[in-house]
Amino acid sequence: MAPRKKPPPTYSEMFGDGVRTSSSGGQTSSDTIPDSQTSQRVWSPPPPAPQMPPPPPPPPAAPQQPVPEAGVHLDFRVPPHAPYARYTVEDLLAQPGREGLDVLDPDRPPGTYWFGANNRVSRSVSQTMKGYFDGAYPNWGLTPDHDKTTWFTQFAKRWHWSLGITERVKKEFQAKAKTRLTNTVSDWKDKWEIYGYDGKPTEVAKDVWDGLIAFWKQPSSIRKANSCSASRRTKDKDGNLPMVHRTGQKPHAGIRLEVFEKTRVLPSLSDLFKMTHATPEGIFVDPASEKLFNSVACSD
Repeated sequence: MAPRKKPPPTYSEMFGDGVRTSSSGGQTSSDTIPDSQTSQRVWSPPPPAPQMPPPPPPPPAAPQQPVPEAGVHLDFRVPPHAPYARYTVEDLLAQPGREGLDVLDPDRPPGTYWFGANNRVSRSVSQTMKGYFDGAYPNWGLTPDHDKTTWFTQFAKRWHWSLGITERVKKEFQAKAKTRLTNTVSDWKDKWEIYGYDGKPTEVAKDVWDGLIAFWKQPSSIRKANSCSASRRTKDKDGNLPMVHRTGQKPHAGIRLEVFEKTRVLPSLSDLFKMTHATPEGIFVDPASEKLFNSVACSD
């Protein structure tokens, strides 16, 4: 009799886990794996990662704060390329070697000058502005503060005065510069109207001239110019045009002081009026001036 063939080992016998026996000592049906079934390791997905809240956004960058100007001297609030940008007016007044400069003094001791007393100071104000006219500024209100500061600093380079009256000098300078700027730009406009673009003054840069012409061509500028022209042509009840004088931009107070310096006699207001509104031959330049002079003379 042939020996009995040994059955193949079961899954439990091969791997030694999960062995269970029945009450009869045999193996349960689940302990055997058919030969045709290949063993497989069961895969299960890993547990999902815990949901974490998104990180908070970074705090917004602090806005860049402008450099406070409270502690910056007014004379330094100018472009770095401006003349004397590194000096205050006080610095210039304290420099040595200024003995040869003309001196400003409101008390007018001999050999000194002051605003309104003569035309020398006024001409210097005009020359100062023309020497640094870097933009199309038709009037004082449209002129940047840093240009006004630079003009006064340059003025301090040409004139000397005591430190104690700097603020007074600055106030007088600005008042005179305001008037001189208006007159200067008005003269430039007259040249433009007569000669066209070729009327450009030599001291005015091309871009500045272009900007001024653009301003003069604005409808608002034209309306204002027409209104001023109409006012100058308005006649009084007697048919006289407004009075004119012969002194140009020279202040009447300065003319009076010049006469005093020459004659040591201060002219009366009537004499001053005739000096400024009549020719050297005594002929008044307009009927209104002559009428006013005669009325005042008769009342004296």
